[in-house]
Amino acid sequence: MSSQFSPGEISSIIIAWVVLSIAITYQNFLGLFGGRGSVEIVIAGFIATATGFIIHEMGHKFVAIRRGYVAHFRLWTRGLLLTLFIVVFSGGGIVFGAPGAVYIAPVATAYYGYDSTSRTLDPEQENMVISAAGPGLNLAFAVGFLSLLFISSSGFLHTVAAFGFTLNVGLGSFNMLPVPPLDGSKIFRKSIPIALAIALPLWAMFLLLFLGF
Repeated sequence: MSSQFSPGEISSIIIAWVVLSIAITYQNFLGLFGGRGSVEIVIAGFIATATGFIIHEMGHKFVAIRRGYVAHFRLWTRGLLLTLFIVVFSGGGIVFGAPGAVYIAPVATAYYGYDSTSRTLDPEQENMVISAAGPGLNLAFAVGFLSLLFISSSGFLHTVAAFGFTLNVGLGSFNMLPVPPLDGSKIFRKSIPIALAIALPLWAMFLLLFLGF
C-alpha cells in the first residue's frame, strides 16, 4: 500500500462511502430486499457520494500532500452513527452526512517524494489552497452533472446526473459558508475574490434546486 494512505484509511473511506450512499438512497436500498427498490437509484447514489463526498475529501488530501503535509482520512464514529440514526429515524427523509474528514499536519515533504517548490511561507495561504480543493471539485462535478442533465432527458444517466448534481451542489454550497470550521471560512478569510468565485456559482445552483429546478 502506498505510504500516502495510513493503515485502515482505505477501509475507513469505503465505510464512509457505503454509509452515506445507503443514507441518501435509504428507501430504495431497503426496497431492494422486498423487490420494490430501484437498483438504478441506489447505484446513482453511490456514484453521487463518490464524487460529492469522497473525491471532495481526497481533493483536500492530495493537495495537502502535494504541498508537503501529512493528510489522512479519519472515520468519525459518532458522526457515522448519527448519520445512520437520523436516516433510520426519519425513514430516509433527513440525511445528515458527517462520517469523517481529512486531518492535516506538517511533515517533511521529501517523505512523500514531492517537490516542495510550490509551498509558501504563509500558513493562511496554504490553508486556503487546501480548503479550496474540496468545494472546487464539488463545483466542477456540479457543472459536469448539470451538463449531463441537459443532454440526457431520462434513463440511468439522467438519474446519475440528478443525484450527482444535487449532492455536489448541496455539499459544496454548505462547505462554502463562511462559518468555522467549514472550508469557506478559511477561504474567505484569505481571499474574498477566490471564495466568491467558488461560492457564488454553487449558491446559485443551490437556489435553482431550492426553487425546484
